[in-house]
Amino acid sequence: MKEIYDNKLYRDGLETVIPYIEAKGKTFLVTGASGLIGSCMVDALLLANDLFGYQNKVYALGRSKEKLQNRFSKRDDLVFLAQDVAAPFDEGLGFDFIIHAASNADPHSYAVYPVETILTNVAGAKNILEYCAKHKETRMLFTSTFEVYGKTEGAVYYSEDDHGVINYNEIRSGYPESKRVCELMVRSYHSEYGVDAVIGRLCSIYGPCMNPGDNKAHAQFLNKGIQKESIVLKSPGLQKRTYCYVIDAVSGLMCLLFRGVSGEAYNVANKESEVTIKDVANEVAKICGVEVIFDLPSEEEQRGFSKPQDIVLKTDKLEALGWEAKYSLNRGFSDTVNILQKREK
Repeated sequence: MKEIYDNKLYRDGLETVIPYIEAKGKTFLVTGASGLIGSCMVDALLLANDLFGYQNKVYALGRSKEKLQNRFSKRDDLVFLAQDVAAPFDEGLGFDFIIHAASNADPHSYAVYPVETILTNVAGAKNILEYCAKHKETRMLFTSTFEVYGKTEGAVYYSEDDHGVINYNEIRSGYPESKRVCELMVRSYHSEYGVDAVIGRLCSIYGPCMNPGDNKAHAQFLNKGIQKESIVLKSPGLQKRTYCYVIDAVSGLMCLLFRGVSGEAYNVANKESEVTIKDVANEVAKICGVEVIFDLPSEEEQRGFSKPQDIVLKTDKLEALGWEAKYSLNRGFSDTVNILQKREK
């Protein structure tokens, strides 16, 4: 996937992130650097160096050095850290900013690796926060999820102060419950130890740097569409979500890193992309020239599914910091398909 960095559509998108990067000559740590969000974060920081001489140094952390090497080209301003995020860092390393984006983030992982999902989130966050407690000059961004809101009877639109119920009897709840714990840890370390940290609650994110094994619904739609196969819906797909192209998500997170109030949480979503899962399937099908069909999910798939409900994120709090999304649903998915098709040729 190294070639994605040189794709014109992708680079044009990354340029919209650069105005939100308000640091030069600093050192960044990005955890989960080979994932959807983390890899795009790294690309944006590197492009700021290439185009405008920001001279930032980026440490990209991931469990697999091979994945990091396959994702990024070797360069002087990029350092690979191959380790589990829950393991202590080399105390000799100093970071001005930490973007903590490491997490299992797909339904297959929730269902098959629930223990690893919980421990990666909680132990990883603790490790990052302990580092920040010792290095008070470090500013941290924690990436969370819309799933922390749980379910509130009759609610559709969620602002940052809302909260609902999560069924902790379900195995897949290990993901949202552990993210809830992590958010509370961030607030607690901020309150008790003065850690400088901000939280970004992400909606459903998509884009060309999704991992090939990602089995979220929209990732499966894209994989099928690009292969010119029918897109399979495993449910009626009537639940409403907010979606966001990864470039917009990263610009929103960068805005939070530099402008967000420490200790606060912010929704990161595109209010213009408030649609049902069925709408997303139809959009991707139209772009790829395929059809949508319906099929019942397997028992394992059902274990990873969230229960049907509408969750639309309000974005007023983030927009008040001066952020705005650039990509419509059609443009985001069209660019994703175009970039992925060129990558596979």
